[in-house]
Amino acid sequence: MRTLVVAGLLILSVVALVFILSGLVSILLVILVAIVFAEGIRPVVKYLTGTRRWPEPLAIVSVYIVLLGVLAGFGALLVTPIVSEATALAKNFPTYQKHFLDFYKQLENQFHFSANISQYVTGALGTAQQALITIGATIVAIVVNFVLVLVVGFMWLVTTDRLKAFVVDLFPPQHQALASDVIREVGFRMGGFLRATALNGLAVGAATGLASWILGLPSPVLLGVFSGLIALIPVVGAIGGVIPPTLIAFTISPVYPIVVLVVMLVIQLIDANTVVPVVMNRVVALPALAVVLALVVGGALAGVIGALLAVPVAAAIQVLVLRVLVPAVHHAQGRPNPIWNDHPAPAPAKGPGRRAAALRWVPRLKRP
Repeated sequence: MRTLVVAGLLILSVVALVFILSGLVSILLVILVAIVFAEGIRPVVKYLTGTRRWPEPLAIVSVYIVLLGVLAGFGALLVTPIVSEATALAKNFPTYQKHFLDFYKQLENQFHFSANISQYVTGALGTAQQALITIGATIVAIVVNFVLVLVVGFMWLVTTDRLKAFVVDLFPPQHQALASDVIREVGFRMGGFLRATALNGLAVGAATGLASWILGLPSPVLLGVFSGLIALIPVVGAIGGVIPPTLIAFTISPVYPIVVLVVMLVIQLIDANTVVPVVMNRVVALPALAVVLALVVGGALAGVIGALLAVPVAAAIQVLVLRVLVPAVHHAQGRPNPIWNDHPAPAPAKGPGRRAAALRWVPRLKRP
């Protein structure tokens, strides 16, 4: 009877915890975005506080001001053409729909096949048109979440050193250097992902917008911005960024989409073989299978935001598995361990070089 009561209480506790977390998932996502953002700008803040001797709050606020200034500059340059092009694109949707359906009917009559594609095209274009018209409804929520990310990110940067010292102090003395280095590497992976994806999105967006303008596609600025934003999602972004320019090419001529598709695929191939290996693989270092699984799980749990956060979270989990879990299993089995080896760390020295001296004695696993 006692076992049944304990099991029932455990089940109820798990159900209650899942229910509470499901209600707080939006807040948890905002906090996680803020942490990734804070880790992304941490190197700049450390440079200002370490090299320039600025107070940490002043350094964070200065970085915020620069970032907001850059965003405001891009907004001033892009908002007007984006709004005008989106409005024109929404108004011309019926014409584009008619041209595409006429072209499809010609193919249908020539090759003698039939499919009820009109319903799908009408529904897809109608949904896209409605999304373009009602996109302003989400601006308020985006602004509120953006402010929350800035506030939480500021608090994370200010308090993270004390929080890290508190967490590291909970470990046995012989493992504190390892714990400190694991926390540092988790932050490096998560922040590095943000910096890498920002550079990759900027490169893909600029290349797509320029190619769309050269090819004479409608709304090249809008296509470039969309490609840059969707490029923030690994793997999926490379596919999604090719589709809109190819579909819009049907408004020019029936065979023009082939030319546009080839050009966009070339851009994605160049990006995948130049920018991505340099700025992404060196930082994230996740296998392709792990990236795809992370995207699937993150998208299923929290949609687009979950897909965006899936890779940095997976990278952090990888660090914990490789640096903590795998060595613990080896140690429990009595096998040689590259972390708990026969060369223990010396007694920590006193003074500002204490952490650096300890970390120099921490052997590291070869990163994938």
